[in-house]
Amino acid sequence: MTLRTTRHVLLALMAIVGAALLVASVGSGASGKHKRGGTLKLISAGDTDSVDPGRTYYSFGWQILSSVNRTLYGIPANSLKTVPDLAAGPPKISGDGKTVTVRIKSGVRFGPPVNREVTAADVKYAIERSFSSSVPNGYVYTYFVDIVGAPTQPPKTPKPIRGIQTPDKQTLVLKLKAPSTTLVGALVMTNTAPVPKEYAAKYDSKTTSDYGFHQVASGPYMFEADTSGNIKGKGYTPGKQMRLVRNPNWSPKTDYRPAYVDAIEVREGFADTTVGVRQILNGSADGATDYAMLPASVIKQVATNPKYKDNFYTWSNGTAYVVINTTKGPFDDVDVRRAVSYVLDKNAMRLAQGGAVTGSIATHFIGPDFKGRGFEAGGGFQYDPYRSANSSGNLAKAKAQMRKAGYASGMYDGPPVTAIVANSTPSPDQAKIMAASFAKIGIKVNLKAVSLDAMVTKFCVVPKNEPELCPSIVWIADFKDPVTVLDPTFNGKNIVPSGNVNMSLLNDPMINAAMERAKRIVNDQARYAAWGKIDKMIMQTAAVIPWLWTNAPNVVSDRIVPGKLLWNGGLLDLSATSIK
Repeated sequence: MTLRTTRHVLLALMAIVGAALLVASVGSGASGKHKRGGTLKLISAGDTDSVDPGRTYYSFGWQILSSVNRTLYGIPANSLKTVPDLAAGPPKISGDGKTVTVRIKSGVRFGPPVNREVTAADVKYAIERSFSSSVPNGYVYTYFVDIVGAPTQPPKTPKPIRGIQTPDKQTLVLKLKAPSTTLVGALVMTNTAPVPKEYAAKYDSKTTSDYGFHQVASGPYMFEADTSGNIKGKGYTPGKQMRLVRNPNWSPKTDYRPAYVDAIEVREGFADTTVGVRQILNGSADGATDYAMLPASVIKQVATNPKYKDNFYTWSNGTAYVVINTTKGPFDDVDVRRAVSYVLDKNAMRLAQGGAVTGSIATHFIGPDFKGRGFEAGGGFQYDPYRSANSSGNLAKAKAQMRKAGYASGMYDGPPVTAIVANSTPSPDQAKIMAASFAKIGIKVNLKAVSLDAMVTKFCVVPKNEPELCPSIVWIADFKDPVTVLDPTFNGKNIVPSGNVNMSLLNDPMINAAMERAKRIVNDQARYAAWGKIDKMIMQTAAVIPWLWTNAPNVVSDRIVPGKLLWNGGLLDLSATSIK
């Protein structure tokens, strides 16, 4: 889950990232010249977390909403270069680094039913609403909290923030408490997509906003809706389908998106992923919206068969890991967590994913796609605090850790624990491998299978509902700074009642303090080194078990010429993919 970009930091003024991601590529995807027209057809194993741009924090959600909404800055298809989107140019940074000014393009219009020009006030309200509990957001308190007057706890409904100013219709000014090394990078996040306050406030005033079901487009596509703007049952039926159509008020003169197709359809609920991929390969679907659509058997079939060289590709970014709830026994004991970190058969987990083509065995959290940006400082490929032969688990060391935890025999003798598992391949198989590994030290794991979207939205990111274990979570960086990898996921201050991505519920004062210091380091290399050290500190807590630095696999049909969201795992860019 989560995201995804490539940007430098505040004082570098949005420079293009220099270090290339490590790529494991098999084929280049379907090839050909782009044509206009037709309907792009996608399938998914489950639903997205939310269709509200202020709330979504899931790859599927970002894939869809990047064609419906325009953020201040964005990344075109097949690129890792950040460019102005809703913004008219790069942000202007004051000499002391405490004022960020962004000019908004003129001529960008909201779709129906609002039908007016987008202004800076719409971006101001969009950011403000993402701080509220009615729009639970998983990253705003990480990346935007340096804005003067930003709340430290979510208000029930959106409130004005004095540090977000709009001196005129086309100017947005962000006043900061201190120079921020991450805020400019975060201006690509979906909570900067404009939201018209006069229309959305009535939805945002509810305990949980339902603006997502009535949202107003600013991009080339919009959810099909009735005349009042309601998309539910037309453009979106949760768990079943989505349908996007052209936004009649969109102008290509103000946008980098080519928007080739006339409509985009998503059919959800393909838990039988073998059937789903078969539909892609036979052309009755064009691609998938989530990585779970690719079972290991299919990856092995298409990755080595020349017949499918134009249908299969991978893109390296992200870390797959087992989440351990550090607040529930027996995992509230660090030695028990270290024991399961030693005993997990990571190699078997990767085989269930599809083998070596799907990535490298992970030994810590910051992955090799951060080469030169904290990966080496985190120990690179050499740092492996829970090392085992062939990455298949070390039972002797696991039992030794259990004895340190007070289990004299080296075996756990308490009640079973629960793991919430996505019901789509390969997650159930990987969960069984995890359970078999933990059973070697006496920990019985009861597996509860739910849909992928339920796992993400109802259990693993809701602390009161969170079980002891959530296996097969994938974290993709929001933008290319290590703060995006470690701060949302492990800083104790980011634990919130809903939309919580610090799923381990780790709240270590020393780590929290080290993160706050690291955020204030302006020099790039010094900051990367600081986050690399924090990576090692987190691994010593064993709050998670990283097991794969992922090469995200994607399968597409012969019917299309794909545009790829390289910042989002290589998923199809819906506004840059065409029908042949």
